[in-house]
Amino acid sequence: MSVPDPAPARPAAGPDVTPFWVRSPALVFGVAGGVFLAGLALVLGRPELAVVALPVLVTAGFGAGRRLGGEQVRVVTTLAPSDSGRGVGYRTQVTLPPSAEALALELRVAGDRRHVVVVDRRTAAQLAGTVPVSHSGPQEILRTHLSLLERGGTAVSVPAEGPIRSAVVPPPHLRMQHLPMPRRVTGITGAHDSARPGDGGEFRDVALFAPGDRLRRIDWRRTARRAERPGDLYVRRTFATADALVVLVIDGRDDLAADVTTWGGSRHDTSEATSLDVAREAAVSLATAYIGAGDRVGLRSLAGTARSVEPGGGTRHLERLRSTIASVIPTGDATTAARMPLVPAASLVVVLSTFLDDQAATMAMTWAATGHRVVAVDVLPTPDVTRVSKQERTAFRLIALERQDRLAEMAATGVEQIRWQTGDGDSPAVQLRLLSRPRRAG
Repeated sequence: MSVPDPAPARPAAGPDVTPFWVRSPALVFGVAGGVFLAGLALVLGRPELAVVALPVLVTAGFGAGRRLGGEQVRVVTTLAPSDSGRGVGYRTQVTLPPSAEALALELRVAGDRRHVVVVDRRTAAQLAGTVPVSHSGPQEILRTHLSLLERGGTAVSVPAEGPIRSAVVPPPHLRMQHLPMPRRVTGITGAHDSARPGDGGEFRDVALFAPGDRLRRIDWRRTARRAERPGDLYVRRTFATADALVVLVIDGRDDLAADVTTWGGSRHDTSEATSLDVAREAAVSLATAYIGAGDRVGLRSLAGTARSVEPGGGTRHLERLRSTIASVIPTGDATTAARMPLVPAASLVVVLSTFLDDQAATMAMTWAATGHRVVAVDVLPTPDVTRVSKQERTAFRLIALERQDRLAEMAATGVEQIRWQTGDGDSPAVQLRLLSRPRRAG
């Protein structure tokens, strides 16, 4: 099933910017030069110097007497995040005031890259491009600074900060076919066979006709061979079909990069995927695959930064899930106690976390103890310890040992585990295939 295209982005009209005008340095130097020449002509008695200074003073006088201010610059920016999550397209339109001759527009895009464009009245005041992004979720995309040149060049505006544009970048997703199923499927229809009798599933048995059986299910050949009394009819019975109920639980309390030196709370910009980027990608991939198979998917967030989404299916529900997953942001304090969310009965619970503390692991083991099938998705990037100090290396080893013991305890209590990290061992699709063993759910 293909992911629906996101809704077109609406133009985000920034507030009008009122420039603060100052006299041009050229005008100031011209006035100073004219005054100097006039004074020199007066002292030396050289009238030719006064003739040279007169045009300069007249021109400077007209420029200095012109009233400035009261006009505004309008900057309109439209952002359009791509469906792949790899870039954000932007289109900026600038409307110059009547007194402005030209405008220097500085665009600062993600990664603090700067791009300066000079726009005058003879060129189209529209700029377009694509900003490459390395992370998903809410983030600043475009920051503008502008400076104007007044007609005649007698005044310039102090560089002013223009509108800042942010966007929620959707996470990319992987396509997969083999998915783990809950221990028992529910619902009155779906794509999976259940253990109860009904319509739409595989063959179950042949039995005597009973009230409620449909006439089209009569097996006339079996009736002709097995009927002992007149009026005996045999019907073919099948298993009913049902849908799976899946709840995705995202642990967004922290957002860790591969560099261990950034785990202390001082975040550094990185172009590599962080743990929350991996969690968003895994959640969107699983939601897309399950809903494409006709199942119902819900969402819970341990950080509390995103609203809960009750299980549902269909294209519109998938759009809602995608936007909600993309809006999950870290809380900044991973030590805060998280409230255990409620999950429906007979559901498959998928917990996406780094499992660096006991909270997510304890919840996963509790759900497994109550009869749910629980899959723990490890989203921690492969740690990079090349730049750590001796003390940081020791602390990391202790954290890694505690985490290893925690994962082993989860496995001992029936929590199945996969590591969602492409390019490092088996891909997520291969690992999910190993978990999707054929079973007849109740």
